[in-house]
Amino acid sequence: MATTTTRPGRQSGESGNRERILAAARTEFAATGFRGTTLRSIAARAEVDVALLSHYFGNKDGLFAATLELPPSARGIASRALSGPTEMQGELLTRGYLGLWEDPATSAQMHVLARSALANEVATSQIRRLLEGTTGDPELAGALDGRHEGFALAMAHLLGVAFGRHLTQVAPLAELDFESLVARTAPAVQLHLEERAA
Repeated sequence: MATTTTRPGRQSGESGNRERILAAARTEFAATGFRGTTLRSIAARAEVDVALLSHYFGNKDGLFAATLELPPSARGIASRALSGPTEMQGELLTRGYLGLWEDPATSAQMHVLARSALANEVATSQIRRLLEGTTGDPELAGALDGRHEGFALAMAHLLGVAFGRHLTQVAPLAELDFESLVARTAPAVQLHLEERAA
């Protein structure tokens, strides 16, 4: 089985191994959850020595946390949406967040996060930060001035739609095309975002 390149340092082979491990881990965590997944099952799926997992990620907690990291292009979706025209913010947030579930580049992370949210504190913390808007993005913090409650409700609404469509696969939601889903969901999200604290 391939492990690392023979040359030291961060070579392309090492990077490839790390990405292969992450992809395998996302598949395993999404299928069996945090508790049901083992480092050996991930290593077998990735076709690498199990020792490589500890080398890159330390332990299962470290590997799990790494699987939840979204690519740079996906970060800042909320702040970009809330920086747009006021009347478009609901649609922008809806399209951006639900799009993460549809995009093959990020859907696995979203599934892992959602399936593990009630059983793992790392995932629970990620969901909580998402709903509260405390993601460490200073632009989002500024955009949320006076409307934290509305944002939390908007994100909770979107999270429920995503769960129904992708995890429980409720037929009406799962069968809607993406544009129809956005069109039906965005008005409610817009109403939440327009509610400001008294």
